[in-house]
Amino acid sequence: MIKEKQFHKLPSLDGWRAVSIAGVLLEHSTITTGFPIVLKPAIFIWLQPGNLGVRFFFVISGFLITYLLLQEQAKHGFISLNNFYFRRALRILPVYFLYLGVLGFFTKYSQNATAWLANLTFTTNFLTIPHPTDHLWSLGVEEQFYLLWPWLLVMVSNGQNDRSKLLKMLFVPLMVAPVVRMLDCKQWYPEALHFLFQGGSFFARFDSLSYGCLTAVLFINWRDPVETFFRRHSSQIAWAGVALILAPVGLRLLHLPGSLEALGFESMQAIGFSLLLLQSMLYPKRGFYRFLNWKWVSHIGILSYSIYIWQQMFCGTSESVFGVKEAWWVSFPVWILVALMAAHASYYLLEKPLLALRSRLRPT
Repeated sequence: MIKEKQFHKLPSLDGWRAVSIAGVLLEHSTITTGFPIVLKPAIFIWLQPGNLGVRFFFVISGFLITYLLLQEQAKHGFISLNNFYFRRALRILPVYFLYLGVLGFFTKYSQNATAWLANLTFTTNFLTIPHPTDHLWSLGVEEQFYLLWPWLLVMVSNGQNDRSKLLKMLFVPLMVAPVVRMLDCKQWYPEALHFLFQGGSFFARFDSLSYGCLTAVLFINWRDPVETFFRRHSSQIAWAGVALILAPVGLRLLHLPGSLEALGFESMQAIGFSLLLLQSMLYPKRGFYRFLNWKWVSHIGILSYSIYIWQQMFCGTSESVFGVKEAWWVSFPVWILVALMAAHASYYLLEKPLLALRSRLRPT
């Protein structure tokens, strides 16, 4: 049974988005002029904050979409896929296509027809795409998730919330994705099927989204026992979450076989973050979680989608996009400020006017 208090705005999510986009900006800074060379190995090889940030985004996305869909099913007895896809289109497409339009018509950037087609059809994650549209692979993974998961959710839960079937469905990607990553590491597949196994493939990444879905199912259907467990073991859960997220950093120093990293590291971090995500929503005023709910942190989180889209245009793109060698506005750390300015303009001039229409289509 879903409690009425669960339908209010969830705390901490925007703060986690801010943390996630900060990781992406930090890692992308390593390819900009002026970034300290001495820091590159630690950030790019060991910490990999960009990959971790995207992983966090996937977990958050899986959680929020599942939460909203199950919320709608609980209140109205059904899930409207038409409304869901219209809301998603309003959220994703305007900024996405504006970015591609500006890049294609108002800059020096050029790429082949195959790359443009992949960008326009959200299939960038199955190909090797040049910078600065290569970051759109993650949007491809999410869009493919949106095409699949809501339909499965409707088939299982419309008219009833069958928790056992939901859990069984989510178990599949949690097992499949690590195997796909391991096969890619070993290259144990026909060359013609490389696009299905390479790093950005949906099948190599959809487990992080599924951990978010699983977290939402637990949060909605087992709220009382979950809250009780988290209250009794607060410190242990927090430390376990942090340990699971940071453990791959230490394990990389041991130079373990790549197949072990492929099998376990992403799963460990997704599980660890799911624990922290749940705890931060249940107890947003505790410790570090208060920081996530500071107004300016939440503001960055709200802008995170626009920041993610636009930052790539200013990241190591002096000649390829602007046709200028070593332009100051794409050097470190100025490029981050320029990206934030572009994101603010995008949000207030394009996204925010659409929010009212989008919110009217959410379940009430």
